[in-house]
Amino acid sequence: MALLQAARHYLLHGDLDKAKSWGLNRAIFYAWAKHYGPRRRPITLEELERRASRRGSGKCPEGFREELGECVQVSPRGYYMIGGEEQTPQRFDLEAKRRIEKLIPWEKAWKAALEYVSSFPREVLENPQRFYKLVYEPVRDTFFATILRGEKPRPPREAVKAAEQLARAEAERKSKQLPLDAFIRKRGSSS
Repeated sequence: MALLQAARHYLLHGDLDKAKSWGLNRAIFYAWAKHYGPRRRPITLEELERRASRRGSGKCPEGFREELGECVQVSPRGYYMIGGEEQTPQRFDLEAKRRIEKLIPWEKAWKAALEYVSSFPREVLENPQRFYKLVYEPVRDTFFATILRGEKPRPPREAVKAAEQLARAEAERKSKQLPLDAFIRKRGSSS
């Protein structure tokens, strides 16, 4: 989780140190949620999307800011925090990179993660529910094994189709949406 989340952040923002902070932060958060969160039944992508849309304004509680569709705390140095603790790039290296290097060289894993994550449209990477269901979940148990076999991790066909459909739907929605100034002019001329 930490590796793919870091690759996601890096591809969208281009800052490796903050990407490592983000990757570790999200890995800790999702591990906690998996252990302590409600798990009555598997959640579908559609259900996750409905839940996200019900949140309304998307505003975060005081002391938090929205980043990649999630509310997170940010330290004065710009690193992400969880439980009041700053997740630094050095901590990522100790907790995630070191574990990965026991299996495969870091550069090989990082390159594979960047290639894999970049195969998805921006709309998928910017949305936490879509990222989890379409990018992370399909490879969470096979990502490193695939690399060890000398293959490149690839998204399953269903995930690619779902991502393409979401991207088309988003593009269609944007093409039909009037900019605010055009809407005001149109509304004013019809009065």
